[in-house]
Amino acid sequence: MTQPLTTQRNSLLGIVKFMDIYSKRLPTIKQLQYFIAVCEELSFTGAAEKLGISQPPLSTQIRNLEDSLQSTLFLRNSHSVVLTKEGEILKSKVTQLLNDLCSITKAAKINILEKVTVGTTKTLSFDYIPFFKLFLSEFRDETKIYKHNYTSKELLLELQKGNIDFAIVSDYPTRDFSENSLLIYQEPVTLVLPASHPCCQQNKVNLDDVTDLPLFWFKQQVNPFFYDQCEQVFNKLAHPLSRRAELADNLSMLLEVALGKAMMLLPQSMAQAKVEGVTYKKLISNQDKRLKINIYLIWRKDLKITAVNQAIITYFKRG
Repeated sequence: MTQPLTTQRNSLLGIVKFMDIYSKRLPTIKQLQYFIAVCEELSFTGAAEKLGISQPPLSTQIRNLEDSLQSTLFLRNSHSVVLTKEGEILKSKVTQLLNDLCSITKAAKINILEKVTVGTTKTLSFDYIPFFKLFLSEFRDETKIYKHNYTSKELLLELQKGNIDFAIVSDYPTRDFSENSLLIYQEPVTLVLPASHPCCQQNKVNLDDVTDLPLFWFKQQVNPFFYDQCEQVFNKLAHPLSRRAELADNLSMLLEVALGKAMMLLPQSMAQAKVEGVTYKKLISNQDKRLKINIYLIWRKDLKITAVNQAIITYFKRG
């Protein structure tokens, strides 16, 4: 015969009073997990399927849990399973307990395993490149991003000093990193024109048709490989292309473009700012193919190839 609810509650409270964290009568984690599964399914058959076990061991664990607590947690017959009042009280507490345990376990793993430090060049905006955005999402628990606003050259120095484990950089001297690098992406460039320019009516623009505007351009030492790559394209234009020294930031240059005073070539991922009077255009096919920014993953030569480090390298190899 089932005990009255008040008797069951007193029984449950009574056993809690004389139990402490060292008590051998404390329920096991498995018993609590099985209990929650039955609570969610309100079916021993359904709970067993959810847990991937047969029904007899599930019934045994629930019976042992009820014996430990000296309380009936479920009312069941051949057709249904219903939580008792004590079962409802326990469900709330156990759900919180298991959630806390999951959080503790996850935090402990993250703290035990030192995070991998990844530096990303400021040349690109990685949040706007799906391939990299997915990487940052998939490895968010195992990696931390080196937040300094560094150029590729500066990141390579940080790599050599051992301050970072991986660097994602634009073109670099291949001979120095031939054994510990991967070409992982080629970023297209976008032409930035004043909205008033006649070429804005075209789907794709030929640089030969915009030589009336000076181009904001960087110094060769900032990125020698890409600079030389661009110069090869510029030198084949029918008319010479005049240059202006870059300003301190992109926004200042975009405002100058809006006024019709210049144009820009920006990495596609950096061409996101909405500025009135500015239009972003693709280049014609042969120029677009030749003006790609090569992006490499480079890792320290003394990097220990752990499971996480290998997973990062494999991710980019497959990409």
